[in-house]
Amino acid sequence: MKNTIRTTLLAGTVASLIIAGCAKKSDVTVEPPATNSSAPTITVSDGYGALAAVRSVSYTTVAGITIPLEVNTAVAVFNASAGSSTFVDAGVVTINSKALTKSSNNAYYYQTLTDPLSFSTITWNVAGSSSVPAITYTEDRPVPEYSGFSALPTTITKSAGVTIALGSAISNADSVYVVVSDFNNHSILKRVSGNATDCVFTSAELSNFTAGQGMVQVCPWNLKSEDFNNKKFYFIIESAYTKQGITIN
Repeated sequence: MKNTIRTTLLAGTVASLIIAGCAKKSDVTVEPPATNSSAPTITVSDGYGALAAVRSVSYTTVAGITIPLEVNTAVAVFNASAGSSTFVDAGVVTINSKALTKSSNNAYYYQTLTDPLSFSTITWNVAGSSSVPAITYTEDRPVPEYSGFSALPTTITKSAGVTIALGSAISNADSVYVVVSDFNNHSILKRVSGNATDCVFTSAELSNFTAGQGMVQVCPWNLKSEDFNNKKFYFIIESAYTKQGITIN
């Protein structure tokens, strides 16, 4: 249960980074600085909202058997003005005809595990409000993929650092987030371009990590902007692949 909760929280953290977070002033800029100069810089300074479909795939190995757990979710926010950190009501928001829940700060999310989402197609519908135009949008891009799970490390030695191989294992992505985390609240997130060969975490960066268990997460994603009623909205598709139970020494 602890591992499942950690994975869910980590995937949620990445999603919130992509759509500018929830009520964090510092998250007006979506990305941390890119670690590859060819990766696009994405901000919401010219946008009135972002809608993200997120597929989370967690792998856990028990008694030599690797078990995948896939959960699809969605998050959306609508800004009071371009680049604002204040979110506004947008009426009913659905993805594939399933309604998202609106939180107290007007951020929307879908996490109804008893009625799971399928991403064979992705269609957004926003009823709209006095501040937000009505939106109907169907994705024309495939969900990003990462096929390199088997190559992810089972052990990370802090003094040696670690290199996460990407390259041809990534498909349909503009950018990739890579996260290394221990189970004592230490975490490093880096962003590289969708065609990056690898992502490197140095020994200096890992020096404060706690020995014990940890995890690695690879998150390929893409985005597209569309105008509705002369307002720009960002549409994001992300996949988060998590390997739990790695050893950090």
